[in-house]
Amino acid sequence: LDNQFVNIRISLQDIRTWGSTAQLNLTDNHLSIHEAWGEFYLSDFLALKLGRQELIYDDHRIFGNVDWVHQGRSHDLALLKIGQSRNLAIHLGFAYNQAKEQLFNNVYFGPSNYKTLQFGWLHHEWEKLNLSLLFLNNGIQYSDTINNREPMVFSQTLGGHLNYLIGKIKFQGSVYGQLGTDGNNKDLNAYLLSGNARHSLSEGKIEYLIGFEILSGTDEKDFTDPGFTENNSFTPFYGTNHKFNGHMDYFFVGNHINNVGLTDIFAGIGWKPDPLNFQFSIHRFSTNAYLLDPADAAKTMKKNLGIELDFNLGYRHNETLEIKFGYSQMLPTETMVVLKGGSKNEFHNWAWLMFVCTPKLIVDKEK
Repeated sequence: LDNQFVNIRISLQDIRTWGSTAQLNLTDNHLSIHEAWGEFYLSDFLALKLGRQELIYDDHRIFGNVDWVHQGRSHDLALLKIGQSRNLAIHLGFAYNQAKEQLFNNVYFGPSNYKTLQFGWLHHEWEKLNLSLLFLNNGIQYSDTINNREPMVFSQTLGGHLNYLIGKIKFQGSVYGQLGTDGNNKDLNAYLLSGNARHSLSEGKIEYLIGFEILSGTDEKDFTDPGFTENNSFTPFYGTNHKFNGHMDYFFVGNHINNVGLTDIFAGIGWKPDPLNFQFSIHRFSTNAYLLDPADAAKTMKKNLGIELDFNLGYRHNETLEIKFGYSQMLPTETMVVLKGGSKNEFHNWAWLMFVCTPKLIVDKEK
């Protein structure tokens, strides 16, 4: 529902594997409300959005809806939008989570969630430059078993993201820093740096890409030090991590948090001979910090983690149906084995097939 006064959205998601549900199924826990919000237009440049909602900002690195996995990500919060219809937009978000209807004395650990969150996002668009600034204050409860209490600890993420167009070359970059206190009550001092350039040819049918991303990490020897007090590992809190660092999800998709960090140098090419769409990319991974050598604790491993090759193929049958296929191959090093386990002599690959159906359910009879 959308009119000049209010916009309302309710979105359901059903997550299950074929065959996991009985044919005579009565009820289960697979169906949930993904979004349920109301957006109230207070004036021409001011709106208030309340309820469970997706947060998607810039390149999805800090806030994203995680649209690759079966289930998406949504937040229960209040979002104030300022200047939405102009080149300048400001969003202010506020969230406070409880496990039950109780105002005080309610310890909240979770499900992998924050107790309280506040963020501010400022975005401005010029003719060839888009710039965003983000500040996130993330509050979680820390279990202090020594003093038998659960105090709040806060971390701050601040930085910016830009897109700049020069001719047919599009530059994109991000810089973020993290400080405050992590979930283990350690000082946090971390950063993220990324940049890439895309060049289009043949009216956009061919595109080349080259770029890098650095997420700071903590030396493993520091983690093992009893006097360890500072965490240097960057956490991309609520982003769509599958979009980054290769399609095999070795990093930051439910793993690699509070670790040795990552450096990803990548290049790719895309070709769109309608109705087909080809994409190929290569990633060279390495740790940002040092990993200890399990054979000799006085030594460290080489930083090189290996190379990943990603290939995607898409076919658009019509406006409604698209078929997508992907194959990825990882060529790991011994350092990857020490970090993730397994054996570098095994075959590390995966493939996927997807059918995408996007029908138009409402037809405008006037057109």
